[in-house]
Amino acid sequence: MLTRAVLALTAMSAAVQAQSLELGLPIACQIGSNCWVQQYVDHDPGKDAKDYMCGAEAYDGHDGTDIRIRDTSERGISVIAAAPGIVKAIRGDMPDRLIRSPSDGEQIKNRECGNGVVIDHADGWQTQYCHMRAKSLTVAAGDKVERGTVLGEVGYSGMAAFPHVHLTVRKDGKPVDPFRIAADQTSCGEMAGSLWSAEAQQSLAYRRGDLIALGVAPSPIDMPALEEGKLASQAPMRDWPALVGYVWSINLQKGDEIKVSLQGPSGVSTENADRLDRNRAQYMLFAGSKRPTEGWAPGEYIVRATVTRDGSIAVEQQISTRID
Repeated sequence: MLTRAVLALTAMSAAVQAQSLELGLPIACQIGSNCWVQQYVDHDPGKDAKDYMCGAEAYDGHDGTDIRIRDTSERGISVIAAAPGIVKAIRGDMPDRLIRSPSDGEQIKNRECGNGVVIDHADGWQTQYCHMRAKSLTVAAGDKVERGTVLGEVGYSGMAAFPHVHLTVRKDGKPVDPFRIAADQTSCGEMAGSLWSAEAQQSLAYRRGDLIALGVAPSPIDMPALEEGKLASQAPMRDWPALVGYVWSINLQKGDEIKVSLQGPSGVSTENADRLDRNRAQYMLFAGSKRPTEGWAPGEYIVRATVTRDGSIAVEQQISTRID
């Protein structure tokens, strides 16, 4: 009985400590619209990874929360202080460069955070913001900041495979998960002892997969073109050699079926589907047709994407575009 009482008091103490820091979002964006949670803190003590909901939206040893923007062409999205405090340290002169190979990673060894800011808060709490855009920082060591103070811009410096802000939260020097402060940091399954404000919690509701872009292109798609924003503003033309509808997704699960279709005038109808054999941090799928002899007919073209999980649609989205 005494042992159980001590354990209960330990867990209660952790919960009380959690209430001494309340976090707002570390980024000025709309979650699910122009930014998305890509990865969470890893709760698995071994070589595998699991997030605070026991899902796969983490990787081995990941100690923070990654909130991404769509692609590298997007600029001016601010990283902001999640809580009031004093800036402890900054770095702001590393170039923005996506990590695509092990050799890329070797070049930033011991500087994996890239450009970033560390803020000290009361009672031994600390937050760190990583991968910010080169030369965008607006604060200096020693500055006092409030929740919402602009620190700089989202970028992709350091060990970044996509543009995002990585937020690490520490208590007395040790990383903790702001979604789940518990006596057993390897446990998962629900939000518990959250550090997030009520407003932030609502924005950060857990999502098992998202569609972050749908569009059309004149040829088959490759992931680098998406990541660099080369397709974001294209509008279809009658003389395009092909018409391709595509979907870009994140955090899909093993067994999910993803489907994309393109429908349009004069009988244009094509689709493509795939059932995933493993979890996918990001995935792209497209369906298209070659241009008819007379060119693409004027009218409305619709790209629709769905993710089916356990027999029902889990995520769906569509867009329309026109050829005049």
